[in-house]
Amino acid sequence: MRTVYLGLGTNLDDRDAWLDQGLRLLEDGLVQRRAVAAMSLSRRYQTEAWGMIPGSPPFLNMVVAIETAMPLQDLLGLGLEVERECGRVRDPRAKGYSNRTLDIDVLCTSEGERCEPNVGFNLEVPHPRMMVRRFVLQPLMDLAPDLVVDGQSIQDALRACPTTPEVIPHLIESSKIK
Repeated sequence: MRTVYLGLGTNLDDRDAWLDQGLRLLEDGLVQRRAVAAMSLSRRYQTEAWGMIPGSPPFLNMVVAIETAMPLQDLLGLGLEVERECGRVRDPRAKGYSNRTLDIDVLCTSEGERCEPNVGFNLEVPHPRMMVRRFVLQPLMDLAPDLVVDGQSIQDALRACPTTPEVIPHLIESSKIK
């Protein structure tokens, strides 16, 4: 059993509600498959939408650490299923980034596992851009500050990351906490 780190993000409507629903569905799917020993959550962080048209809503991002033996391709399949249940529509013709109700990415594993894209699964682990994205590294630091990915520590990657767009801790309004 190893730890798999997933990145979650949303920038539409009630972003906290999308993350909450995605987490519930993810946990339910893992439990149904008897594929989870533990699940830990980072704080949530708000980040300005970058690489998108001006005026796009800001993102909420977080990282989930899952202790599991589930194969990475199966975990990706579960993540895509959860995205669809949360209303995510992927347009294969779209260019660049787009607004989304929920995005789930397999980032990396505690064991340095590698996965290359192949027919049917566009999965690359470690995620090819995770070490240059502050909105991934900051929440990952909450869960695994000593993690090393491809020979580089998360701490060093975060120090080398551009400071913009700014990644700001997000506080959930007390009226939304259930």
